[in-house]
Amino acid sequence: MIELSFAEIVELILKVLIFPGVAFPLLFAVIVIWFERKFLARIMLRIGPLHVGPFNRTGLLQPIADFIKLIQKEIIVPENAYKFLYNLAPILAALVASLSVAFIPYAPKPDGGYWVIFYTPLSLLVILAIFTARPFIMVGAGWASNSKYCTIGALRAALQLLAYEVPIVLSLASIVIMSRSFDLSRIIESQSSIWFIVLQPIGFIVILISMMAELSRRPFDIPVAEQELVFGWPTEYTGTQFALVMVSEYYDLCAVASLITLFFLGGWMGPAIPFIPPMLSGIIWFLLKMAIVTVVIIMGRGIYPRLRIDQLLDAGWTVLIPLATIQILITLVTAQWWLPLVGGG
Repeated sequence: MIELSFAEIVELILKVLIFPGVAFPLLFAVIVIWFERKFLARIMLRIGPLHVGPFNRTGLLQPIADFIKLIQKEIIVPENAYKFLYNLAPILAALVASLSVAFIPYAPKPDGGYWVIFYTPLSLLVILAIFTARPFIMVGAGWASNSKYCTIGALRAALQLLAYEVPIVLSLASIVIMSRSFDLSRIIESQSSIWFIVLQPIGFIVILISMMAELSRRPFDIPVAEQELVFGWPTEYTGTQFALVMVSEYYDLCAVASLITLFFLGGWMGPAIPFIPPMLSGIIWFLLKMAIVTVVIIMGRGIYPRLRIDQLLDAGWTVLIPLATIQILITLVTAQWWLPLVGGG
């Protein structure tokens, strides 16, 4: 049995409830929902949310107003739905989306260890296992709704995720080869001399595009194409259940932005910030890089048209997989040059 001191219990509570636990992804979702609306409105020459919130009619409280509105709405379950799975799917979607954050290290602690809820040297494999559960939830929700729009959207989601998980795994193989570890903290520390985005630019492009497809972000939002499928697999959900589905999307975005930051942008690595403790400085650098990645992902919704399903699948199988394979070969061939840079020399 593991015995924890009072200080360790307090630290664990802070991690679970504040950062990077419950409060952080929820606050991330609120801020990003607001920012995405305003940012895309600028791109599309609209005004975006305007009236709800302080600071000169910024619309800052619009996400909170929308959430309050949703939880007050009636939960309607279709008469012919398979009710147990239908009601369980939104809860699982939000739970699985938030679970991966528990294994992501955000900074090293002064006394050793890392600021992470649960540390394991196999954290990369654990997160990949968590991500593989998402297609089952989408397919289950679409099937349980017993609606043609939901079913078609779920099938599209399954085909898309299958096509884009393969290049993700292949690209991560190059990261594992270079860092010689499945430990996310070790992957960050391997970039102390040079970030992996410099050594693996092809892998970065493949991961970025594939993760956008995993999130069903435009131009890869064919599973929820409103002109064809209303809203795809979550079409029948209302009220709190719909709120959980939408929150899970931004929880996934939080996890993806964190992972891209630590895989290619050095995680917490950055110059020391004057008058700020090293751990807090590392967290600030991590969050700043996360913000940049989030903006890049959001931009896709404003500047690219939606792909057709055949274009989407072809891009995954015939373009990204060969590129990820090429990155692995380049990594192996150039080992004598990059090995000293990641602590292998």
